Amino acid sequence: MDFFSCDAGQCAMIAKQCPEGAVVLDKEQGSTGRILFRPTLMLAGHGLELLLKACMYWNGKPPKTSGPQGHDILALWSEEICEPIRGNVFANAIKVATAARETHDYPDNPRDEEVLPLIEEYVLALGNLHGVRGYPLRYPSSREHLAPRTPFLVKSLHATADDFVKRPNEFKLIRFRGED
Repeated sequence: MDFFSCDAGQCAMIAKQCPEGAVVLDKEQGSTGRILFRPTLMLAGHGLELLLKACMYWNGKPPKTSGPQGHDILALWSEEICEPIRGNVFANAIKVATAARETHDYPDNPRDEEVLPLIEEYVLALGNLHGVRGYPLRYPSSREHLAPRTPFLVKSLHATADDFVKRPNEFKLIRFRGED
């Protein structure tokens, strides 16, 4: 079966497009200010949701696709079957932070020991904004919601989406765990 014609491949292709758009918007924030911050996070959140759903489809467990559970990044992120996504996001976060240190892309680049806890914190913060009651990314909401900084998060998600589209078999749970 052609990967791109199955549900997993369809989700993975859109998941790649969303962080791609988020990267473009994130780059423009330097010249436009914070006006692009919310759309950047919206694309990143939708891309992450679709990455997690693609992984679930790819590993034989169709995700919920409607209602609040269909957008709950926090629940999807914690699914055991999504371990390949988590592992890949963590690996890409390390690469993104290392590259940013070399190029001095942004001043608050995390140190090695901060990378994994920080990307996890950012993913959870994005999940809280993307799919919680009231959908704070889509509609006006309280200022109490914390939003993750975008460059580190967006680049890590973009790299993961790119990996999934290019090497989907690396996202098979059994292969990721080295059990095949």
